[in-house]
Amino acid sequence: MDSKVFAPSVKGLFILDEDGKRIFAQYWTGDCKITGTVKAQKEFEKRASKKTVSMANMADADAISFESYVLVFKRLGDNTTLYVLGDPDENELMLVSVLTAMEESVSSLLRGSLDANSLLRGLSHVCLCADEIVMDGLVMETDWMLIAGRASMAQSIKEIPIHDQTLQQFADIAKTKLANVFR
Repeated sequence: MDSKVFAPSVKGLFILDEDGKRIFAQYWTGDCKITGTVKAQKEFEKRASKKTVSMANMADADAISFESYVLVFKRLGDNTTLYVLGDPDENELMLVSVLTAMEESVSSLLRGSLDANSLLRGLSHVCLCADEIVMDGLVMETDWMLIAGRASMAQSIKEIPIHDQTLQQFADIAKTKLANVFR
């Protein structure tokens, strides 16, 4: 008997500006045909932007079947759109929860400014939030308050030079990282 464990997964997460240019992108699986080269990724993102530019509603997330993937997207600010890419058989509600977690956690850290310039200035926060939500393509966390808290904590710890960190701070960081791995 072949039993498979359900593990919600994400193929990619990216944010594009109004012209379809990349602000942030991260792809997690090598078997995905678009993760081969940066050029292929950018072409895919440009096609996704062209397909969704007229569909993106300001208030709601939307999902479409796009090039044999499920693509969930939402307009963030006046000029940016967040996309979550999944397998065709992936649960759309799970992809929407990933999108919502990313939007809310980044919005919290950037104090509500989700335009292209703010996202570029706060790119480290965007990267940290993506890393907290998805690890190696598997959805790890969707509670935006926990994600924002961890991302802000990681950012503040990175700002302290390593020689100024106490042994207790180092132990706390290691404990948090291990706890996250075993969740």
